[in-house]
Amino acid sequence: MAGLAGVIDWQVGDVATLGAPALASPSRSRHSREGGEPWTLEGRNEDVTADTSALPNRHSREGGNPVTLENPGGDVAAGKANSPWARAKENAEATSMDSRLRGNDDQEQQPSRPEPAGATPGLVVSNPPYDARLAADPALYRALGDALRRAVPDWRASLLCGDAELARATGLRAGKRYQIFNGALECTLIVCDPIAPARREGADSGDSTQAAPTLSDGAQMVANRLRRNLRKLKAWRQREGVTCYRAYDADLPEYSAAIDIYQPADGNESDAWLHVQEYAAPATVPEADQRRRLGELTAAAREVFAVPRERVALKTRARGKGGSKYADVGGARTGQGMLVVREGDVRLRVNLFDYLDTGLFLDHRPLRLRIAEEAEDTRFLNLFGYAGAATVHAAAGRARQTTTVDLSATYLQWCADNLQENGFGGARHRLVQADALAWLQADTAEYDLVFCDPPTFSNSKRADDFDIQAAHVPLLRAAVARLARDGVLYFSNNFRRFKLDEAAVSEFAHIEDISASTIPPDFERNPRIHRCWRLTRR
Repeated sequence: MAGLAGVIDWQVGDVATLGAPALASPSRSRHSREGGEPWTLEGRNEDVTADTSALPNRHSREGGNPVTLENPGGDVAAGKANSPWARAKENAEATSMDSRLRGNDDQEQQPSRPEPAGATPGLVVSNPPYDARLAADPALYRALGDALRRAVPDWRASLLCGDAELARATGLRAGKRYQIFNGALECTLIVCDPIAPARREGADSGDSTQAAPTLSDGAQMVANRLRRNLRKLKAWRQREGVTCYRAYDADLPEYSAAIDIYQPADGNESDAWLHVQEYAAPATVPEADQRRRLGELTAAAREVFAVPRERVALKTRARGKGGSKYADVGGARTGQGMLVVREGDVRLRVNLFDYLDTGLFLDHRPLRLRIAEEAEDTRFLNLFGYAGAATVHAAAGRARQTTTVDLSATYLQWCADNLQENGFGGARHRLVQADALAWLQADTAEYDLVFCDPPTFSNSKRADDFDIQAAHVPLLRAAVARLARDGVLYFSNNFRRFKLDEAAVSEFAHIEDISASTIPPDFERNPRIHRCWRLTRR
């Protein structure tokens, strides 16, 4: 309680100058009451446009809108030295909070004072304005975070913020984060212990309590767009329970990259990892500008999501012979970015660093969930199975059996790991290392539900080169031949210039283009991220 006391006795303007609620020093009331004289707390909301109609005893006074709260017990006036309010007054006087947090425009900012030797770190509790009520700007939350880092870096803080994005805007690294309701409003409670963690040995020199460097104008534009996207997607993500999603997709043309968020299955939003994938820049853009823009984009992403550099997987493109290509994939596989994430009712392993892709195509989320809904008591076939996410969803949907075909032993092992992560295994779940078309032409089994999502191009020592435009008709003919009478085949690919040969495919299948229903809200800016068709036997 001693730590909380330092907050209870903040003077008018301590945090109110940052747009946050302030509590002021206890003073004697004009009225007495049985059990001791009542005390009052007076604070002033620096935002004179704020809605204070719900606050008690409102009246006008020069310099702001004061608020008076009365203590019916009168502990302080009655001399009850062990009461929380007496300890509040005592502790506040000892720590001189007002001199450290007050932002006085008339005098130079004073540096933070070190805590007395052996002193127990205090606790800051704050409930900044909510976006829904006062249109709180992220800059207000950032200013609050900066003030706390400057004034009481070794203290703890519990901040009840309007939402997760505003909590991130404080710039504070939360050890714990909770989604709670304050009445009907959903809020984010963050706990920082301490407010400003000590810098790691070998980190850049300088005062560890200083605020993060100010973003450049370009980075600030990206940060603003990210925050806008997060607000737009918030209701959908909460309703659908989506924790892995695309937050940015070249929204600003000069900052051409995709930013995907991956939240660990057993973690929360503060544990999220970022996967940043640069798109190829036009040849007319100087490489120096390209590097600068990518640096600004990653700085903005780290600012908005409050993640350390080690939790950002960056896939950059380097120019060289043969054109633009990704520069930091391939080589030794470290496994440093292997996470278990959640999608719907299943847990899936993703690898953010070792490969160009992560093992989970986020744009196919609706189709995988659809497969889970339709899989009960079916014989499921996953062609070009990759890491097996669709197979796991089918198994979770109570498929009678699953068969996954891929040419890569690495991907089949990944699929096996994903199945095991969810408690599936045994003869009911078959993994086949083979060329999909050759295997289909030799197979004789029937399947009720088939998912076929081939790559655009592929070359391998184990099989002939593959081109989806040239190969899709014989591939689909062979796959439909394996369908049961009432079976369904979902065919998808992400080749932007792909053109389905409807005349040829119509000879053996009914075709329905369902692409629009398979594009999730986080990919709506890029509706051609993939195309998808539902095929049934003629």
